[in-house]
Amino acid sequence: MRRIVMLVATLGALSSSAAYAQESGVSGELEQSATTSPREKTEFADGALAEIEGAVRTVEGLLKDAEAAKEKNAEQIECLVRKLTPMKSLSEVSRQSSNTMKQYLAANDTVHADQEFRKVAVALTKSREFLAEAQACVGDSGVQRGDSSATVTDGGDNYVNDADVPAIDEVPASPWGTER
Repeated sequence: MRRIVMLVATLGALSSSAAYAQESGVSGELEQSATTSPREKTEFADGALAEIEGAVRTVEGLLKDAEAAKEKNAEQIECLVRKLTPMKSLSEVSRQSSNTMKQYLAANDTVHADQEFRKVAVALTKSREFLAEAQACVGDSGVQRGDSSATVTDGGDNYVNDADVPAIDEVPASPWGTER
């Protein structure tokens, strides 16, 4: 029953893809769907599915590591579970949308194929967001402190040393209000 509720919630989120796409920068990919060939749509969907499933496996690994740690962090585990659950639903919905899109393409129904294509594109973007948030749950943003340097000018000849720039200890909260 819980799986059905999650699928319905995920489908509801995907159905509002136009509004989400405008906020998240996906609109460029979605606008291109009208000029994308059926073969390109299929390749995109296959690649998106592989990426989404890879993201799910990554978060499952993070969760497994967190649960196996000597000093278990319940907050960290709960954070990862909150990200993994919708990611699994996105994977399932994306697989269904991809298969449906391929059926519509075979029947030359481009209108419905484009709708399914957009669902996959939005799911990919959302799964990337969940992956980043899951990595933030464990403090793994992919960048280690001190790995980068910057040279900043104030418009004149005054340069700011990167040592003077404060480090960011946390990933900023999502502008869409999703929890970490």
